[in-house]
Amino acid sequence: MPSMPGYFVGKGYQFKMVDEQFGGDEESFMAAYDAALRRIDEPLAELAENHARRDTGVLDDLKQGDVTHFVRHWLGDWWPGKRVEEVLRAGYREAIQRARKARKPIESLWVCANENRFQVYVCEGERQFTVIVFTPPPREASHEPRDTLTELEPIWVVKQADEDDEDMPGEFREVVPGERPIVTHQLRYRPNQPDA
Repeated sequence: MPSMPGYFVGKGYQFKMVDEQFGGDEESFMAAYDAALRRIDEPLAELAENHARRDTGVLDDLKQGDVTHFVRHWLGDWWPGKRVEEVLRAGYREAIQRARKARKPIESLWVCANENRFQVYVCEGERQFTVIVFTPPPREASHEPRDTLTELEPIWVVKQADEDDEDMPGEFREVVPGERPIVTHQLRYRPNQPDA
């Protein structure tokens, strides 16, 4: 995760993988839902580890480093006392059950804000369900240096320019000029973690 001014919005590599699993054509995501519901009560660390061991032939499969990051940070030291595993499991169970019934794909997004809440929102739209994993900032300062954020997110931000823009990778485009202009730019993330 990049250094944050108290907030972060993104998919990152791991949520991109979840989107691929629960997206695509209807036959694929319905089969993925059934498989996920059969395994959802297993420990999330085991599910991640098993996913990393699968050889699906996809170039960007989950790597062991991604699993280590998920277990050490998401399920470990980032949000002590927040019941992260239970909230993630219950949130995705709810999303999968609703999306399965409606026969719609799921897309996920991580929103990190300077609030003391760990929640999962499930939003039904006309064409998909959107899962928003809403977290406080991680407790540990284990953010990624901004220069390692080389992959483009499918997310653009439009905001008033501020001091946090100075060292952000990528191009900024001024959309409303002025002393403190409104700018837009595409967000970036670090590609998957190498095998550890």
